[in-house]
Parts: sequence; structure tokens; C-alpha cells
Amino acid sequence: MRGTIIGGGSFVKDGQQAFSLTLVDLDADERKARLIPTSFLPHAIAVDPQQPNRVAVFEKKGPGACLIDLGEARVLAPITTPPERHFYGHGAFSLAGDVLYATESYLEDAHRGALVVRDRDSLQELGTVPTFGASPHDCLMLDDGKTMVITNGGGPLRGGSPPSVTYVDLPSGKLLEEVRLSAPRFNTGHLTISKRGDLAVVSAPRDGLPATSPSLGAVSLKAAGKPIVTMRKPKKVVERMRGETLSVLIVEPTHSVYATHPEGNMLTRWSLDDVKLSRRYDDFEQPRGICLTLDGRSIVVGHSVGSSVALSFLDATTGDLLPDQRIQPSFITGSHVFAHAIAA
Repeated sequence: MRGTIIGGGSFVKDGQQAFSLTLVDLDADERKARLIPTSFLPHAIAVDPQQPNRVAVFEKKGPGACLIDLGEARVLAPITTPPERHFYGHGAFSLAGDVLYATESYLEDAHRGALVVRDRDSLQELGTVPTFGASPHDCLMLDDGKTMVITNGGGPLRGGSPPSVTYVDLPSGKLLEEVRLSAPRFNTGHLTISKRGDLAVVSAPRDGLPATSPSLGAVSLKAAGKPIVTMRKPKKVVERMRGETLSVLIVEPTHSVYATHPEGNMLTRWSLDDVKLSRRYDDFEQPRGICLTLDGRSIVVGHSVGSSVALSFLDATTGDLLPDQRIQPSFITGSHVFAHAIAA
């Protein structure tokens, strides 16, 4: 099973801006996009481990969030937050499925945020968990069911809280570990972690950089048990990481990290074993989301093709492009793509 690719979509319908959570079943005979209308652009999803067809979807920097039934292709209920806060794109269910966590920010201070806890069924707010940093965005529940790993983008360059990745014990709310980038001009945006504990982080330029500073993103790698390293070479590749380095994927069998660079029209592959670039791809226009198919055999890349959008595929072992498998149009324009098994 390759799974269904899920991602947010934004498009014009009848002269109006419209949004959807978009599904593309890779195992279907006809791989057409199925659109679930939403009132906002979905950034990321959180899957209920007890009911895999039930997902929470969040807007990045906005009030939009909702529960969706993927099997029935419909919105079940909105998820609301008080007017003094907005959602920041990401969330995760507890492994037991009894609570839902979401990263949120306060409107009067965009750098102040929290991990907000809600009841799974009523969606009533139960409290908050500290993230031990500013501008929390991405969050990932570890397999122990107790540890949440959070990217804190940080405050302004001068005088603000430093960007970090924090490991937080959920039962106690205590900080277990803090990982700070060695390069302070980048924030911490999205992350992924391998089963052996390797960490990969992608970044955008940090708030408060001088106008004369190059507006570059970054890739930072931390092999298990080793310090985190922000990639500085090759120079010609790093200089093409314009704007935000957006999505990141670890392919475990090859110990490879893939990252998308939309403004640079580039996809990069890095080796966790020797912490250096192993391949650069110039095959994609504005590559954004990236994920692995459920069978582990293919890498899926969401990207633009002129005025359209598409899903392209790489062989997960060799990294080679599989040009005959492209799906266009995909109707997925958002930052991320996810592979998921939707129950019949």
C-alpha cells in the first residue's frame, strides 16, 4: 500500500478564494484529487491514533482549525481558540487519543506561544504546556507517548529568546533537553526525528535580521548523540536556500535527509552519516511538501508546474526521479504533504 497523500489546497472558485484539505489515493486505479472544503488553508494534520480517519487540521497564523473525517470527506467540527490567540499550524494527539495538543501564539505578542491541550471529544481547552521558547511552531510526539519535541522559532535577533528545539515531558511539563542552533540568524521551523534519534531541522531567516543580510533558510542536522550542525557548504547550494527551507524528511534505510527550498527552486539531499550534501535536485519548481509513501519505496514531492501544481516521485533507495509517475494537477498548494492509510 502506498497510501493517500494529504495536503492543503488554495484555489480560485467562481471568482472567490477557496480552500480544501486535498486527498490523492495512490492505490486507486484513477488517481484524481478529492477535495474536502475548509474555511482556511490547512497547514498540517494530526491523526487520531484511535480513529485513523479522524484528523485535526490547523491554519498557520490564524483562527482556523477543525476535525475532519477522511473516510466521509467532511468537516466534523470546528476547533476554536480564544480571540487573544491564534493557531500556528501544527498539533498532535496523545498516543491514547484522549487529548489533542496544538501550537498557538498570542496576538499581542507574536513571539509568545504555548502548547495548548484540549479534550479529544469535547475539544474543550484543558490547559497549556510550556514550550520553553518563543514562537512555537512544529511539534512531534515521540513513541514513548510522554515526550513532545517542539520547534521554537525564537524572538527577534537582538534581545529575543534564541531559536531552539525542546524536548518536553508532558506529564510533568518539565524541560528534558534543549537543542540550540549554532547559527543565530536562522529560526527553527520544521523538524523530523528518526527511530534512532537523529534530528533534522529546517529554518527560515530569523526575525530582526538587518535589511542588508542575505534572506536565507537553512538545514541543520543532529546525528544521534552528536551536536547539531547547520550546513554551510557547498556555498553555491547554501546561497540558493533563499527564503524559507520549508519541509524535511528522513529516509531511514539510507540515513538521508531531504529538504525543500521553494524560493530556490531546489530540493536537497543530505547524509546523516557524514553530515554533508549528497545530491541537489533542480527538477522542481517551488518544491514544498515532501513525504514517504507508506510502503517506503517512493518519496513524494509537492511542487508547482507553471500555474498548476503536481506531485512527483523519487525512488527512495536511489533518489532518482520517477518521471512517469507525476500526478497533475494535485490541487495541493500548501506547505506539507502526508501519506496516510484511510480505512474503508
